[in-house]
Amino acid sequence: MANRTFDYDEVVNRRLRFKDHCNIVICLSIFVLGILSTLYKVKYEGGFFTCLRELTVDSTLFASFTAFAFIILNSIEIVRRTEYTYVPIYYFRLSSAVSELIVLLIVLIGFLPFVPDNPIISRFDMINMHVIIPLLTVLSFIINDPPIGRLKPKQRLNGLIFLVFYSVIIMTCIVTGIIPKARIPYSFMNFYDHTIWYTLAASVIIYAMGYLLASLLSELNRKVYWLWLRNIM
Repeated sequence: MANRTFDYDEVVNRRLRFKDHCNIVICLSIFVLGILSTLYKVKYEGGFFTCLRELTVDSTLFASFTAFAFIILNSIEIVRRTEYTYVPIYYFRLSSAVSELIVLLIVLIGFLPFVPDNPIISRFDMINMHVIIPLLTVLSFIINDPPIGRLKPKQRLNGLIFLVFYSVIIMTCIVTGIIPKARIPYSFMNFYDHTIWYTLAASVIIYAMGYLLASLLSELNRKVYWLWLRNIM
């Protein structure tokens, strides 16, 4: 864990307080939209545990609660006039932004005619979970989270934390029969109708995409956050 404290002169105080207030608004929007969208989806599709099969729902909940945590952290920063960097939280937020971008990209790809998992994007919960919350989560991470330096190639793997956790849980449930064949959330996970190589190839593509996104987002965060302190430190 790293804890960085900046000395606040009048300009730093004004800039970083403005940043924190902006992020509180963004994170509050993520949290409210995330909870409302989840409740709407549960009511519409009937069953909380049924909805938990989907990366969209799990990623939304993860993004919502990490956003809520940052509402508290930003509030503390405003009161104490101090910027805090916690390495584990940084990686959780990075993995949340990566998984939300993956959700957005899957939806964009899903509109292609040859993809069977075509989403119903116009519904209240779907537009929030697949577009608005992913964009807000990425924006929040890039402009707000104090960077921990340029990430080494191995460190960028932390951006896959949530994707790996989701994959392990869901695939375990599929293999053990907890999730029946008819309830498998995504076609590439259905190794009953496809070869195992199809599932592995799709997984490699998704993880590779996640790794590239983690690299891109961490670099954007590092460069954008520096703008708050330019010509000051």
